[in-house]
Amino acid sequence: MRVQGSGFRVQGPAAAGMALALAALLLAGCGKATPEKDYEAGLSLLKKGELAKGRARLESALERAPEGAFAAEAQNWLGLANWELGQTAEAAANFEGASRLDPAAFEPVYNLGCLSLDLGDMSRGISLLRRAADLDLEDTRALLRIGDWTTRNGRWDLAKRMYFEAQKRAPQSAEAAAGLGRIALLEGNLAQAETFFMQALEMSKDYPAALYNLGVVHAQTQGHEEQAREYFRQYLAAAPQGGRAEAASRRIGGQAIEQTSFQAQAPAQPKMTAGVWWTQAQEALEAGDREAAYTQALRALELSREGGDPAQAGEILRRALEVFGDRAAVQLEAGEHWMRQNQPREAQAALMKAQALDPENPMVLLNLARASSALEEYDTTVVSLRKLVQLEAGNADALWELAGTYGEKLGMTGKGTATYRDFERRFPSDPRSAEVAARVKVLEEAAAALPPPAP
Repeated sequence: MRVQGSGFRVQGPAAAGMALALAALLLAGCGKATPEKDYEAGLSLLKKGELAKGRARLESALERAPEGAFAAEAQNWLGLANWELGQTAEAAANFEGASRLDPAAFEPVYNLGCLSLDLGDMSRGISLLRRAADLDLEDTRALLRIGDWTTRNGRWDLAKRMYFEAQKRAPQSAEAAAGLGRIALLEGNLAQAETFFMQALEMSKDYPAALYNLGVVHAQTQGHEEQAREYFRQYLAAAPQGGRAEAASRRIGGQAIEQTSFQAQAPAQPKMTAGVWWTQAQEALEAGDREAAYTQALRALELSREGGDPAQAGEILRRALEVFGDRAAVQLEAGEHWMRQNQPREAQAALMKAQALDPENPMVLLNLARASSALEEYDTTVVSLRKLVQLEAGNADALWELAGTYGEKLGMTGKGTATYRDFERRFPSDPRSAEVAARVKVLEEAAAALPPPAP
C-alpha cells in the first residue's frame, strides 16, 4: 500500500516512535488475512449462528492452506455447518476429509456416523460409530448414540451391549444406566428398570430421564399411583422445559398416557412414504447419482419395514437387491427380512453375501450366527460368534450365545462351562451373570450322567 505525504513532520526520538507505530498500523490494515485468521473468524461466526458467513470463511481458509495445522478441525466444523444447512453430501465429504487429515481424531468419525444414521444408512452409521468409540476409549458418546438409535429402532440386544460397554468404560455414566433402564421398561421388566433408573440417580442427582421413567415404572405398578406422581413432579422441577414436561403434567393430573418413548414409530401413511422414497431412488439412478439413489433406497427399506406390511417390504427389498445387491447393508436388510418371515435358509444365504462384502460387520455376524443356529448349522454359528467376540470385546450377547452354543447345542461341556465363566468374569453387571452358576451346574450334571467311553 502506498502512503501519500502530507507535509507534516515530527523531529527527534518522538518522531521515530510515531513513525514505527504508524508503520505497524499501516501494515496491519493493508496485510491480507492469513488462513489461520480466516479459520478463527469462520469458527467465531459459526458459534454466533452465522452459518453461511462462517462457512465462507472456513472454505477460504482451506482453499489457501488445505493441509494447514488447522485444516482437520476446519473440515470438521465445515461439515457441521453444511449438515445444519442441509448440504449432507458436502458435510459427509468434509468429515471424511477431516478424518484423512487426522486419522486419530474422534470427532469427524463420530459426526460422520451420526450423519449416516440420520440418512438411513444403519450399517455404515453403526460401523463408523464403533470405529469412533475405538479411537477414544474414554469418550462414550459413540456407544451411547448407537444405544439410543438401536433402542428407538427396536434392536434392543445391540442397544444393551452398547450401554453395558459404555458403563464399563464410565461406571458413573447416568446415561448408560438410564439407557439400560429404558430397554428393561420396554421389555416389561419393571423391577430391573427401576434398579437401573435408581442407579442413574445415584450417579447424577435429579437426572431428568431417570426421574420421568421412574414415574412411568410406578404408573405401571398397581397401587403406586402417588409414587408415580411424585417422580413426575420431581421431573418437572429438574426439567420444567424438558421434552416430556407436558406429558409429566398430564400424568400428575391422573391422565393415563401410553409409554411410546424409545419405540420405533410407524410413519404416517408408511406405504406411500416408502414408495415415494423408492421412486426418488429410481429418479436418482436415472440421473446418474448412484450414491444418492442408494441412500434413498435404504430409507425406503427402513420405512417399508416399519410400516408392518411384509408384502410391500419384500417387493421393495427385491428391487433394491436387483440394483444394490453388491452392498452389505442391503444384503443385511434381506437377511433380517427373511428371519422375520421365519425363513432362516434364505436369511443365511443373504447374510453370507453380506459377510463376504463386509467381513467385520458386527450386525451381519450376529444375524448370521442366529440364522445358522435356527438351521442347526452350529459350526457356522460358532465361527461367526467367535469372530464377533474377537472384534468386539464388549459384546456380551455374542459371548453369551457362544457359551450356549458350545454347551446346550453342541454338548461341549468344557468349552461351554469355560465360556459361561468368562462371561461372568467380564460382564458382572449383566443380569445374565446370575444365571451362570445354574447353567454350569446343568452342563456338569449332564456330562456326569453320560456313560464312559467304550474301551
